[in-house]
Amino acid sequence: MKIFAFIICFFCLFHFNNPVQAQQYHAFHGSPYAGALSILNNPASSVNNLHKWDLNLFSFQTTVSTNHFLLEGFSYRNPGNTRFKVEEGVQSYFGHQSTDFNLMHFQYQINPKSAITVGFRGRMYDHYKATPFAFSDTITTTYSFFNLNRTTPSIGGFLNHSGYLEMNLSYAQELLSTPYGRLTGGITLQIDKAISGGYSKIKNVSTREVINGTDTNYVFIDGIMEYAYSDNYDLNYTGGADFAKAFVKNSKTGLGLSVGLEYTTYKDPVEPGTRYNPLNYDWKFGFSIMDIGANKYKPSTSSGIYSDPVAQFDYKDFENKFGNAASVAEFKDSLKTVFNGYDSIYNNFSISKPTRVILNVDKNLGNHFAVNAQLSLNLYSTSNYTQLRTRETNLITITPRWENISWGFYLPVQYNTQGQLWIGAAVKLGPLTMGFHDFSGGKTIKSVNGGGYLSLSIHPFNKKKVLTRLDCPD
Repeated sequence: MKIFAFIICFFCLFHFNNPVQAQQYHAFHGSPYAGALSILNNPASSVNNLHKWDLNLFSFQTTVSTNHFLLEGFSYRNPGNTRFKVEEGVQSYFGHQSTDFNLMHFQYQINPKSAITVGFRGRMYDHYKATPFAFSDTITTTYSFFNLNRTTPSIGGFLNHSGYLEMNLSYAQELLSTPYGRLTGGITLQIDKAISGGYSKIKNVSTREVINGTDTNYVFIDGIMEYAYSDNYDLNYTGGADFAKAFVKNSKTGLGLSVGLEYTTYKDPVEPGTRYNPLNYDWKFGFSIMDIGANKYKPSTSSGIYSDPVAQFDYKDFENKFGNAASVAEFKDSLKTVFNGYDSIYNNFSISKPTRVILNVDKNLGNHFAVNAQLSLNLYSTSNYTQLRTRETNLITITPRWENISWGFYLPVQYNTQGQLWIGAAVKLGPLTMGFHDFSGGKTIKSVNGGGYLSLSIHPFNKKKVLTRLDCPD
């Protein structure tokens, strides 16, 4: 459990200090140099990696996709001149954010036909969506918000949050082979600790404008509100170590599963009794179903459902009752005074993992050049108001690359589920790989979208010994 405690300390520190936080390492997809991180895309791929064993010391990635957060005055040369702002107008707002932190992923090829991988991860997903409403930089008070939205029929939306620790236990095996190709299969068992979960929903929140002489008031006439968060946050703790231990100890344990197949063809026939050369492949065809399962959370005692606003409850009451709330418990007590209907939430709530089907094709062009194409299809949507889901934003990604055992350059082009086109870049410098998801955007205004990744891996032998091993018989 000490390793889990270490991860949660780092994980929470990283998340709460980085608003742009995820999980697709495009540079590694289809690559024979991917090492231990290859199982995050397809558990069957570890048999086809170059290194007999690989230790990924750490890696993390961040991805964010929004339609309203902007960076005004942005430039790569002078990032200090950037000003954060929210796009004005009337629109439906959405945001998707995910964090992925990996620690000590160890991969070992038992023999040329099988491999195992063990590793630890921290993962966090946030999704929110709101029905169309008006927003402007002139909004500074509750009154100005409702005044600007006086013609908006109603306001609604939701937010889902899921954070969990994960241990990966993966096994891959050759299933079928011929002189010109082989089929491998793999499975990853995920043991989860659901450390942080929550959701909130509002529906049909509407007001009526009441004008009395020179005084204008806004009275709530309808609305439903529901929120819940994991009871970990009700715990008392005194410091970072106590915080980590308490969260891990009081979180629920769950299981997840990922499965995959990979068929590889080779340019030259492989003679019986000799080893398949991972660098001499022609095509790779991958199919995987990733992150099957869900995490359960026990709701805090402050969680509840509220409906039917009290008659004549207006924005002034709203400011007076909630402006000085010092805790969630006080916030809940205030809600009870302004809604006729309310009830606590006692039952555990589940939030699905980002279950998806991945189709991957990789073509070796020779002279260290290759191109990878990937289609990622989420099985769940996060736009459903009644369901608690998480998902990835990846859809179609094309990644040309040049790489050898020491160096690599990657140019992923991605069209994501939100209809956004991202043009990224990555570089491998020995054991270090780093990249960004999106370098596109205007010079004066750029959406807060994209993210990046960083990975550090080590191998036991030098380049000559690794390549010599490929020439040895089984």
